[in-house]
Amino acid sequence: MAGRPRRCARCWKPLRATARSDARFCSQACKAAERRWRQHYLEAVAIGLWFTMGRETEHVVRCPSCGRRFALGHGHRRDSVYCSHSCRQSAYRARHQAKRVREDVTGDGSLYLLQPVDQH
Repeated sequence: MAGRPRRCARCWKPLRATARSDARFCSQACKAAERRWRQHYLEAVAIGLWFTMGRETEHVVRCPSCGRRFALGHGHRRDSVYCSHSCRQSAYRARHQAKRVREDVTGDGSLYLLQPVDQH
């Protein structure tokens, strides 16, 4: 084992010769990628457990923006609606884009409802 170089736990590149004896990763990027993967794995396991326990409707919800399922309370607030900040931001932009279109159509910014025209 003395002649074999130690390797990164994420990308399998050789560690520096000057690395500490307890070093597991070759860089901060590999360490962060491993942390993100571990968080994703733990969340996936939690969602799977909720499915097998039959509690899907209570604790696993679907993001209205992208459709991704996520577990409430596992990296998310228990009252969260969207799965990520980017989904929340895209929903905000979509709402405000629709508001601008309504203002352009009505001219005064008042709300209007589209109703079917009765054809006799």
